Amino acid sequence: MDGLGKDIEAAAAARTAVGVLRKYGAGSIVSLIKRCHRSLMMTRGAVMTLAAVDLRANLHWLGIGNVEAVLVRADAAAVPAVERLRLQGGVVGYQLPILAERKRTLQPGDILALATDGIQGDFVGELRREENPQRMAERILERHFKGNDDALILVARYSRAAHE
Repeated sequence: MDGLGKDIEAAAAARTAVGVLRKYGAGSIVSLIKRCHRSLMMTRGAVMTLAAVDLRANLHWLGIGNVEAVLVRADAAAVPAVERLRLQGGVVGYQLPILAERKRTLQPGDILALATDGIQGDFVGELRREENPQRMAERILERHFKGNDDALILVARYSRAAHE
């Protein structure tokens, strides 16, 4: 998530949303966005992308604003091998669109990356199937950080379903 602006009010909005997610994190992605929306109405608001993996290896994801999400399949021959989450316009705490969660089934080795707008350009080429996620995140930050905004990049690799 990313609070709107570049000051203490932006940070306060982000902290408020984090508090909601910590408290209600077991809820569905749509219910979490709605709770954040209600809690952020007295702030500047925030943009956010949420992703959750259930016990059946289903990725549930939803983005409001401009926090990018990219899924890179472990199998380079998969169609599509790289998928970007279609972000919905709006601001959590100000104006929500009709919320449309997306769902994909994950396979071991699939990579999920989330990046705020402080990361510039097309960072997808930095997501290498064989590399450690921490190293990929560090390289993306080194090469794609805008320098005039805060930036967050999260890279995670799915290992296997909990029931296996």
